[in-house]
Amino acid sequence: MASQWKELMQYRSLGISLARRDFKVRYAQTMLGTLWALIQPLLSLAVLFLVFQRALQADTQGIPFLSYTLSGLIFWGFFNYNLSQGAASLIQARSMLQKIYFPRILLVLSKSLVASIDLIFVLILFVFVAFADAHFTLLSMGSFVAALFMSFFASQGLALWFAALSLRFRDLQQIIPFFAQMLFFLSPIAYSPELWQSALHEKFQIFLYLNPMMGILEIWRAGIFELGFSANSSGIGLSIVFSLLLFLSGWIYFQKVERKMADLL
Repeated sequence: MASQWKELMQYRSLGISLARRDFKVRYAQTMLGTLWALIQPLLSLAVLFLVFQRALQADTQGIPFLSYTLSGLIFWGFFNYNLSQGAASLIQARSMLQKIYFPRILLVLSKSLVASIDLIFVLILFVFVAFADAHFTLLSMGSFVAALFMSFFASQGLALWFAALSLRFRDLQQIIPFFAQMLFFLSPIAYSPELWQSALHEKFQIFLYLNPMMGILEIWRAGIFELGFSANSSGIGLSIVFSLLLFLSGWIYFQKVERKMADLL
């Protein structure tokens, strides 16, 4: 991986160019342009408020619903964009891959640069809302960094797996939106993680943390809202280890497939 990372550094300008192109294409010919980076989470927030707060009255660990849910949407948006766009990146760039050489993994990794821009927009919105609710602390921004790295490793790991496997099994491109939607509802974005924990026997609760978003959101909220962990340390540890394993195994498998990628396309 060290030698492969060195090659990626040599092509870093290409990665930045790919990210810039994706960002421009995403908001090209739209009347509101980059404002959609704020409008989309606001619309999601409105729907989640109606469903989980008004209809279901979901518990949010004593934190006002808007602040709590926005804190979840920050990392869900980053995770979901990396997964959905990264998984489809090879299929979308078929003609480019057949003509020139560059590290193919750049197509997947560059999606994180675009996702980071959207994350910054939502983070700014969250800061304003959280300060208004008086439930926010800047004393533990280390939790933000830890959650960001976990989000990167988990989402990119899944994207690498899906992107490589999609070359052999094109049906996966139809499954990915459903998979992402399933993860969204299984993740405690607009409700407390205790909702799922109370529904399972204690010895099975740890398996909830095979969903990386469980650990990501708990680490982030434990720092930013000064909440304790609702799970034991083994659950959080499992989420961290699983995120790293997803990335490492996805990287290895992607490199293995890369040698015959042109033939598979």
